[in-house]
Amino acid sequence: MFGRRVPPHVVFAGSLLLALACAALAFVAFSRGSLIWGALAGVLAVWFTVDAVRSYGWAQERRRQEQVRAQEEAQRDADRAARRR
Repeated sequence: MFGRRVPPHVVFAGSLLLALACAALAFVAFSRGSLIWGALAGVLAVWFTVDAVRSYGWAQERRRQEQVRAQEEAQRDADRAARRR
């Protein structure tokens, strides 16, 4: 939005906290007999849970890409050192 992305671990933590808060609100609403507010809070809890799972997947993919990049750089450095000899 402003030229910078929010890091995936921040999105994960925020989404997880919001999912827990919505789940708690859904529980309270259902226990008090308010079906509409309970259903709305339940849908939001599911929404934020899915968002947290997706952001966790993004973080894992980013780590995998960094490992591959590091291995490729190490291989290139080893090849350059072998050519110099």
